[in-house]
This record gives sequence, C-alpha cells and structure tokens, in this order.
Amino acid sequence: MVAEGLTAWRVYLYAVSFIALIVAIMGSVSLLAIAVEVFIYPPPQPYPVPHYYPELPGSVAQVVVGLVVWGYHWMLLKKEH
Repeated sequence: MVAEGLTAWRVYLYAVSFIALIVAIMGSVSLLAIAVEVFIYPPPQPYPVPHYYPELPGSVAQVVVGLVVWGYHWMLLKKEH
C-alpha cells in the first residue's frame, strides 16, 4: 500500500520539476531575445560581417537540459499516481 500525502520523495520531484521548468523558461526567453535581435532589429552594417551571439549556446543548453530534466521528473510523478 502506497502512503498518500506529501512525502520527501514527492517534494523532491516537485521541486526539481519546478526548478527545471524555470531554467527552460529562462533559456526560452533568452532565445527569444536573440531571435528579436537577429530578425527584427539587426544592427546596421556597411558591409556583411559574420555575427556571433555568445549567449546562444548557453540558451539552447538551458532549454534542452531544463526540458529533459523536467520531463523525466514529471514522468516519475505521474507514474506514482
């Protein structure tokens, strides 16, 4: 028989899911800001210069890792119910 209620395991799963979702949202906001900078407000240049966006790899990593961690822990939570 599984004990109902708030256990330490469930608190851990909810906390990690929440933090991972926040990380994924922060990465998505950063990606959106980069997209606005690239497509809507490009800097005027007299000649073509290759652009480098140093925050792009970190933003993509935040989204990917955040969603994978959130999905795994959320799946564990749903399995318990």
